[in-house]
Order: sequence, then structure tokens, then C-alpha cells
Amino acid sequence: MKKIILILTLSLVTNLNAQEGIGWSGPFVGLDIGYTWTIDEKNNASRDGFTYHAENKDNGGLVGINTGYNFMLNEKWVLGFIGEYKTYDAQDSDVDLKDGAPDDVTTVSSVDQKVSLLAKLGYLIDSKALIFITGGFATAEMSRQYDEVTPNRSEKHKDWQNGWSFGFGSAYNFYENISVNLEYRYTDLRTNDINVAMWNNAPQPQKVSQDEVTFGITYHF
Repeated sequence: MKKIILILTLSLVTNLNAQEGIGWSGPFVGLDIGYTWTIDEKNNASRDGFTYHAENKDNGGLVGINTGYNFMLNEKWVLGFIGEYKTYDAQDSDVDLKDGAPDDVTTVSSVDQKVSLLAKLGYLIDSKALIFITGGFATAEMSRQYDEVTPNRSEKHKDWQNGWSFGFGSAYNFYENISVNLEYRYTDLRTNDINVAMWNNAPQPQKVSQDEVTFGITYHF
């Protein structure tokens, strides 16, 4: 029995290794799962003369889909264009600091979804293995809730923040038209001023940045 299992395993490995690599040019569609480390930071020199600070660490899981098209520049270099959508389960709450001391305001923050338009430049190590860099435009929907104890009141906001994204990774064609990839991405969504009505429309500058690691599977047409 052990000999049969060993023979079958060796035959499968030999068959996979014997397959020719996919043609990396053409359209593709993919699915990603991963984890985000998102920082939503507020530094506010307020009208009342005090400085307020909160740092929400919206860390959590993500699921994404993507589609795009690759062009072979030559035998080794691949240029691709990608449209990507991600949804998140990532939320955090933080007590605001007023001139460095805890205040009676809590900021609740979450990253809900993100859309990216990216370009990718890849280098083929061999017919199956690709390393690449990627970058482009990103916009994310952020949800925030400002809870105040005295007086007891609260206000919610949903806002899209625009910025840029840059990353690197690798992909491997392990079976027929299917490849797997591992990628790191940094995204800077810059600073948005959130005007809070219960504080006389005082702007709350919220700066957002992300570090993400994703594992994906892609089908090449």
C-alpha cells in the first residue's frame, strides 16, 4: 500500500512539473483573502485651544476580487492592469486624548470597503514563477462614530478617502490556467476633514494608512 501511495505521489508531482507554464498574457480574474493593519489617526488642534488625538487600529480580515489584463512586453517582462475590490471586517475604538490626557470622547472607526485601479510590472523567473511590483489609485469607505459622554451625544459619518497604493509579490502557476499569489501592499489614503455637526462643524482631520498581506488564486483565460 505504501509503495502504491508513493508511486501515485511521484506520478502527480512529475505530471505537474512536466506541464508547460501558462501564457501570462490575456485576461484574468482572481479571489484574495488576507489581513489588514489599518491606522485611522486624528490629530486636531481645535478651536477651543486644546489638541485632540485618537489612533484607531482597524485591524482585521479582508476578502477581495480582481480582474484585469496582462501584456507580454517580451519573453520575461509582463505588464498588467488591474481593477480590484475588497471588503473588510476591521474595526476599533479609542478614547480621545485632550492635551495628552484621556477625554470624555470615544472615536469608533472601521474600514468598510476599498476600490483600487492598479498597474503591475512583473518579471518571469521561469515559465511558471513571476515576481512583480504594483501600484496605483485607491479609494476606501471609512465609517466613524464620535461618542461624547458630557453631554451624552453621538454622531456617525461615512466618507470615501482617496490615495495611492504600492506593493510587491510573487505568483506561481501550479496547475493548468490557475496561479496562486502572495502579496504585500501599502496604501496611503491621506487626510480627510470630517465636519462634526454636534461640535459646530469643527473639522476632525482623519489620516488613514494601511499595511496588507493577501493570498490569492487567479484564473487566466
